[in-house]
Amino acid sequence: MVNGNEYAWEDIEVVMLGRPVVGIRGIEYKEEQTKTNIYGRGNKPVARTKGNKTYSGSITLLQSEVEALQAAAGEGKSLNDLPRFDITVAYAPKSGGAITTDILRDCEFMDLTKAMNQNDPNMEVNLMLVIGSIDYNV
Repeated sequence: MVNGNEYAWEDIEVVMLGRPVVGIRGIEYKEEQTKTNIYGRGNKPVARTKGNKTYSGSITLLQSEVEALQAAAGEGKSLNDLPRFDITVAYAPKSGGAITTDILRDCEFMDLTKAMNQNDPNMEVNLMLVIGSIDYNV
């Protein structure tokens, strides 16, 4: 425990396409890199190589946010038609502590699936992202 405070959902702010996203229900992003052991004499690795990094993620929005994005895409266009954009994710504990900001660069939506079920109180839409890179703690 560094400062006695932990980040909570209320501490997150996401900015996408120039405006704070108030209808966000979840966000996930990750970075992966291929790493391979290199073997020589014996049966233990003598070195390791690193390959390409890949980035992916998803954002879950309320239907009202999806409709606002849809309007930005233009009539007759899909969210998948939007040009690349950055997503800023800031973690700022209301109870004090360090503010951390990550920037997801060159994002695009990969899919658009809308669905509701009987007795759902609201519609949530999970959108998969392709991400160009991630700048951590900027």
